[in-house]
Amino acid sequence: MSPTTARRLFCPLAALALALSASLAWAQAPVAAAADAGRAGTFKQVQGEVRLGKDGTRSAPQSGDAVRSGERIATGRDGAASVVLKDGTVLTLGPNTTADLSQFQYDATTQEGNFALDLLQGSLRVVTGLLAKINPDRFKVKTPTAVVGVRGTDFIVEAAPKLEPLQFYLNHHWRDHSRLRR
Repeated sequence: MSPTTARRLFCPLAALALALSASLAWAQAPVAAAADAGRAGTFKQVQGEVRLGKDGTRSAPQSGDAVRSGERIATGRDGAASVVLKDGTVLTLGPNTTADLSQFQYDATTQEGNFALDLLQGSLRVVTGLLAKINPDRFKVKTPTAVVGVRGTDFIVEAAPKLEPLQFYLNHHWRDHSRLRR
């Protein structure tokens, strides 16, 4: 086979291969976009025991895994996690923390959306993103005792686990427990 004949055969084959690979990539783009549409954010760092779940299903997330609206993030005694949401908000959960990302919607084009997080127990640091800067009324953090409307850009929230009334009173008002003995 002469070099001229080989070039004539190779050019159409290369063009066909290029067209097939381009159409394959184009066909996969909507699938990737649809899978990414439900993503509220991404785990950037996971340390120790961390669980992610919704409707009773729980998994151990890794860095790069998705977080979706409505999911619960729970850290163990040695656990911590950092999550970056689509609007740039960074959530850092400390040890023994349980938080529900109750609501997160964000439209990057209009910069409109809502954020609601329920901190059930533990500690949480929040560095707010575009949503809180543009629509602070739509950025809420709820604890068992309060709802916080966010006006700042960096804050820490703590929620103690529920204590029985007598135990709470003793822990916070009695320094010398010897008085309790008879």
